[in-house]
Amino acid sequence: MDHSIIDEDTGRARPLTASEGYRRWAPTYSDETAISHLECGLVDAMTPPLAGLDLLDAGCGTGRRLVGCGAAFAVGVDASAAMLDAGIGRGAPLPGVSTLVGDVRALPLADMRFDVVWCRLVIGHLPIFTPAYRELARVAKPGASVIVTDFHPAAYEAGHRRTFRDGDVVREIEHYAHPVDAQIAVAAAAGLTLVEQREAAIDGRVLPFYRRSSRPALFEAHRGLPVVLALAFRREG
Repeated sequence: MDHSIIDEDTGRARPLTASEGYRRWAPTYSDETAISHLECGLVDAMTPPLAGLDLLDAGCGTGRRLVGCGAAFAVGVDASAAMLDAGIGRGAPLPGVSTLVGDVRALPLADMRFDVVWCRLVIGHLPIFTPAYRELARVAKPGASVIVTDFHPAAYEAGHRRTFRDGDVVREIEHYAHPVDAQIAVAAAAGLTLVEQREAAIDGRVLPFYRRSSRPALFEAHRGLPVVLALAFRREG
């Protein structure tokens, strides 16, 4: 294990930064997880039909969610070049889809550009989330839908962490559990009005993931725990 991720005071592995974590995770990130499966279900239910609309996925990872999304034009921005290179960036260009490296707190995009904005499982990686909400609002057109998802605070409080398998080692990525009310207040100050709030809990939909990892007993321990939070906002004029 790299010395850079060892806490010298406790001798235990400290969480990787998001930058380092996703660089390491990039080669295997395309493998769906229980969390990503539940998260996709929430976003699919909360996103308006994308036909004829322009979509931004801020913090798009490998860009896999842009493939076949149905938008007239789709842009993915991610801070990790390794993630983009491991995903749709490594293949032939896709018509109507563009990706670029950038930070969700300082998006390299024009004001009022998109009809729908996604920011999925990103906010919790930021120690301070106010700049991100300001940017999401800035690039959204008046009336646009802005959908933000994250690891549920209840899961974090229950001791669950954001991890991935790196060879034979399970790595943790830094995460900050931001109160939901604080996010809604910051979003409102940026011009985003909450229109819907949902959550997804561990249930039978993700039992196959537990079985594939030979941990069906753990499924019963986790059943009913909210693990994904989703907030849908409307950008005011």
